[in-house]
Amino acid sequence: MLANFKSTSSATLPAWRPASAASRSFPRSRPDAARLLLALVLALGVGVRLFHYFDNRSFFIDEIYLNVNTIKLGFWELATRPFEYEQKAPIGYLWATRLCVLLLGKKEMALRLFPLLCGLGTLAVFTSLARHYLQTWGAVVAVGVLALSPPIIYHSVEAKQYSTELLMATLALWLYWKFHARTSLGALLTWGVLGAAVLWFSFSAIFVLASIASVISARWLFTTRWRKLALYLIPFSLWLISFAVQYYFIISKYPQSGWLIDFFAKVYDGFMPLPPTSLAELKWYGQRPYNLLVHPLGLLLTLDGELAAWQSSPWRYLFKLGWLPAGLVLGGLAGLLRRHRPLFFCLLLPLLLTLLASGMRAYPFYGRFTLFLAPALLLFLGEGVDGLRKLLARRRELFGAVLALLALPLLVNTGRQLADRDLFMNYEDNRGPLLYINQHYQPGDVVYVFWNMTHAYQYYKAAYPLRYTARQGRNLKNEATGPADFLRRMQPELAALRGNKRVWFVFDYLNRNTIGEYVQQPAWYHTQYFYATTEVQRQLGQLGRRVEEYHSKPYNHYPHTAVLYELNPEQHRAQGQVKAHWLMGYPN
Repeated sequence: MLANFKSTSSATLPAWRPASAASRSFPRSRPDAARLLLALVLALGVGVRLFHYFDNRSFFIDEIYLNVNTIKLGFWELATRPFEYEQKAPIGYLWATRLCVLLLGKKEMALRLFPLLCGLGTLAVFTSLARHYLQTWGAVVAVGVLALSPPIIYHSVEAKQYSTELLMATLALWLYWKFHARTSLGALLTWGVLGAAVLWFSFSAIFVLASIASVISARWLFTTRWRKLALYLIPFSLWLISFAVQYYFIISKYPQSGWLIDFFAKVYDGFMPLPPTSLAELKWYGQRPYNLLVHPLGLLLTLDGELAAWQSSPWRYLFKLGWLPAGLVLGGLAGLLRRHRPLFFCLLLPLLLTLLASGMRAYPFYGRFTLFLAPALLLFLGEGVDGLRKLLARRRELFGAVLALLALPLLVNTGRQLADRDLFMNYEDNRGPLLYINQHYQPGDVVYVFWNMTHAYQYYKAAYPLRYTARQGRNLKNEATGPADFLRRMQPELAALRGNKRVWFVFDYLNRNTIGEYVQQPAWYHTQYFYATTEVQRQLGQLGRRVEEYHSKPYNHYPHTAVLYELNPEQHRAQGQVKAHWLMGYPN
């Protein structure tokens, strides 16, 4: 395909122009249905993000791991010190969130503010991009999916860097639009500086900027336009220098995480088999790109609840409706290849580079790590919609039905998450047990936090005015040789609880791994016959009487739990059932 660059003169490769006045996507004279619909989906996108932001749910475990560091390290320490729990994030994101902490405090909403602003900024920047490159309905659909995709909404209100990565990928494409046809020294320097800045806020932006640099360089290289090539090397060199400086001084200092590679390989199958050696590995090449329709685009209908029976049915692929956006994306790929080849390669190459990095086990091709690909995928989708609109020019009702069917998963999935906030991605109530204890704590109470909840305690102790200082359990499972040895090693911690009138035990029933551990190791700890928290409760029950419980989500195995024991039961002769609180979450 690169030969096409050589055989096509620069005169026949003009910068893409919006549609002619006769087919202008968004007429200035009067608002039409498409413009109103675009405004509506943008308003809905903003509204849904604000709803989930102000809902202020508890931190998810990954949010806690990162922000335990953000709330206590200064700007210089964030750039130079290794993080607890082996966390990594772009320094620009870390500094921005640290500024929010200094201005607004350490609670969840302060730490989610910058991702929220990035999510809203992505809507604005991508809308401009889509209106330039797509026609009316293609732009409406592309922006609508961005606005209402459940995964994209989630990352916009997650206290992690992925919303920022999405914004930076979108900005990189926006900068391409604004500067790729300009050859003045000032414009090229501006492009270079802005692109260099993008890299400090996003690890994944290097895939997008490297693709843009490769496509433009190939164009002038294969048309032997050496002066043009030399001019464009100005911004590209600035990007390379920026990445090299950041890599040398910051990224290379991160510890090597063999356990993390093992985790993504075994749990999420996140690395492309290179080369494939079995039929199962060959299926990866179809399944993983298809899964982009789930995350980040959110275009497959979720089959759970009353529809769960369809999940195992061979008809599930029909009812999930993934065949429709998949067909439109493929049509958009073909259409954009014909209509605007440089843009086609600028959008496709990041996907190919990400797959290559995945094959080298350098970058997982999974979930949140592919969020930055959303702008390219949405432009392909919008191009496919525009092509379908031309094909069905005389069958508007059918075209409208296709759009409605395309929107159905977005509206159903997002609507269900609004109606039942526990369905929102990565719902966890790490906060609930700790604040419940804070409300019911009595002088003299002892709070014992099992090792698998110490990260939550460390964050919420710093962020909230907890009235108690807990005893934090040690992770002994990697020192023990088996269940009996584990319980023997725990005896000093349990013995220290004796002599107290009331003891609160806080634990996560499901979490059996911590950061830095290889999957399912040690094997004896991960069998279905041994649950350490159950054994601890049994031993505490021998010391006293269970009188009160807090469970965060009873229908999901109530993982985050606080149990109150009275260790001097002879002083409490009144017998009764344990008081249990089955709460969906604890109020702020």
